[in-house]
Amino acid sequence: QDAEVVRTRDPQRLAQCDVVVDVGGEYDPERHRYDHHQRSFTQSMRSLRPDKPWTTKLSSAGLVYCHFGSQILAALLGQPEDGPVVTALYDKLYENFVEEIDAIDNGIAQAEGEPRYALTTTLSARVGHLNPRWNDPDQDTEVGFKRAMELVGSEFMDRLDYYHRAWLPARALVEEAIRRRFEVDASGAVLELPQGGCPWKGHV
Repeated sequence: QDAEVVRTRDPQRLAQCDVVVDVGGEYDPERHRYDHHQRSFTQSMRSLRPDKPWTTKLSSAGLVYCHFGSQILAALLGQPEDGPVVTALYDKLYENFVEEIDAIDNGIAQAEGEPRYALTTTLSARVGHLNPRWNDPDQDTEVGFKRAMELVGSEFMDRLDYYHRAWLPARALVEEAIRRRFEVDASGAVLELPQGGCPWKGHV
């Protein structure tokens, strides 16, 4: 968290960096090089972690999340890295936050065929809107870059907070309802959720 962020494509400066992300033309986790632009790169979450189902080609964001996501979540939540809370939230945040970034960065369409309307307010689009306009007198990108880091960081933390404090508790209630279903009805086909308003559909 105290690391200095340097934006450069200068190979000499990159060679001095402890971690290089999204530039440099190489993926070498042992040396902490995490670029995805080279033609030879085809990695997905599933290819790097066979226990995961996602086959979308990773961007550098996905690479960093793949290698460090569990460690980051554990530190933020004060939970064991290999515990059930971090494991569940790691998967949920990849599927509902990071994978979209991977796909858009790699030019992968959400669906086949012509889109019926434009999506212009995705996280990736809003980050792009922070770039200088073509005719701005000041073409300095540093201010926009810092705003982009704040934007993405804030939204990531918001989603983490929601899934940790709302989604996970709802899942626990649904799991308990499933365990008790035969007490509610002999068929086992009825779930009772005594606490109203619990979002249950995503858990069954």
